[in-house]
Amino acid sequence: MTKLLILVSSVLLGIGLVAPTMTIHPKAGEFSWLVEIIDPQSMVPITYSIIGIIIELAQIKDWFLVAVLSIFSILFPISKLYIFWVAASDQKTKGTFLTIYKVINKLGKFSMAEVFVLSLLLISLKTLPGGTEVNLEFGCMIYFLSVIFSILSSFQIKKSDDRIVQ
Repeated sequence: MTKLLILVSSVLLGIGLVAPTMTIHPKAGEFSWLVEIIDPQSMVPITYSIIGIIIELAQIKDWFLVAVLSIFSILFPISKLYIFWVAASDQKTKGTFLTIYKVINKLGKFSMAEVFVLSLLLISLKTLPGGTEVNLEFGCMIYFLSVIFSILSSFQIKKSDDRIVQ
């Protein structure tokens, strides 16, 4: 059951990283009609995936946000799922169990960090001037489901590790 949860979380993570996460509908307040005449391209809605957001930020050289989003949206979830997979494997000694148990307990504190980072990005985009709108797309829900399945995996591993540690 645990490996199935980890596998589902991994697949959802992969899809969630590349699926459309949000669409930005630019507005210029009262002058939207004028901007549409002068520069219609700037008023076209743009849809981003999480990977797409990171690429866009890299193109404008915002390395801090690239690093934060890459770490908490890609590297951390992948590393966490890998550790969960190792923890769920059947070929472990009691010492390995204890080590993995400690790592999982520490990772559990950051299990919602990736959702928090994504929400901060969305909140900052929602405050854009001129009535610009940000709509969440299905990729955001898939990514969130990946986090939920990851948390469920963590509970399953912790439950099985508790039995072995005691």
